[in-house]
Amino acid sequence: MDHIAQVHAREGLDPTDAQRSAVVSEQFRRARLQAPVLAPNSPAPPEIHELREGLVAGIQIPKPGTAGVIVYDDLNQWKYNVKAVRGEGDPAVPGQNANDAYDHMHKVLAYYREKLGRNSLDNSGLNVIANVNYGVGFDNAFFDPAALLMVFGNGSNVVFRDLTADIDVAAHELTHGVTQFTSALNYTNDQSGALNESFSDMLGSAIDAWVNGKDADTHDWLIGDDIMAPKLTGEALRNMAEPGTAYDNPVMGRDPQPRDMSGYFQPADPHLMSGITNRWFYLVCREIGIDEGTLIMYQTLQNLWPTAKFKDAASVAAAQASILATNKKVSREAPQVVRAAARQQGIW
Repeated sequence: MDHIAQVHAREGLDPTDAQRSAVVSEQFRRARLQAPVLAPNSPAPPEIHELREGLVAGIQIPKPGTAGVIVYDDLNQWKYNVKAVRGEGDPAVPGQNANDAYDHMHKVLAYYREKLGRNSLDNSGLNVIANVNYGVGFDNAFFDPAALLMVFGNGSNVVFRDLTADIDVAAHELTHGVTQFTSALNYTNDQSGALNESFSDMLGSAIDAWVNGKDADTHDWLIGDDIMAPKLTGEALRNMAEPGTAYDNPVMGRDPQPRDMSGYFQPADPHLMSGITNRWFYLVCREIGIDEGTLIMYQTLQNLWPTAKFKDAASVAAAQASILATNKKVSREAPQVVRAAARQQGIW
């Protein structure tokens, strides 16, 4: 977005959607830096039924602790929960992005429940709030760590179209919530921040593959390819199999992610260095499958700590793989696969 804002600044006097998106996104990144650590025994946040703003008669508000979903339409305003449009169990509504948000939230929750045995983001049935049509031409989606809700922009159709269009976006952002309730990895310009982003890509990509019936060989390993604007068809935000190749065009510039630790530097944006551990995950999954690879990484995420680095993640992942193999949850060779892939990426 910084690159696009710079390009647009050369073309006209008025600030563009890209400039506004960059400013707003940076505000929420700063909020994530100061996000509260929400351990499993933390006091519960206010439940949906206590949030009276924007509620409409007839909308079904899920009971506390039931892992339900409610969708709000922000009516292109720069604030949350403007008007509730679909509650838990309600039928589809005219706005397609509200239905996509509702369906994607439920699929993400279903994956965590059915594949990983987790009951919502907090593992205690936290209800999920989604906001669509946030702002004007907003080229982003994010999980607000303070309000514990999902927000989707419509996109500017220069870089992105509506950000509800790709399930891996919703899955990625909701996984930031899981991270907040587990390892609480710092969102800083170092390896801890890169791991925070990477685990969201790992789970987001796994959920995308699960929903679409793909395995490690047939999955595309791309993040965000279904939200690209029409003129950017074929591009993506990140390529987990080959970091640094997701995009190369005049609008976005060239994908700067390094492939492995030979290209590592800091300080660096968490989205940049996350490609190194993203490819680690890809290599693991190609050897033992997405289900086993994701289970190992999910267990790793739960057992890390806020300042964990790449080597910490590799060490914990190998240990968790060993425990899971002993319990016959993953293949016997999983620990060696985890270590070998980490060594290939230069982090073990």
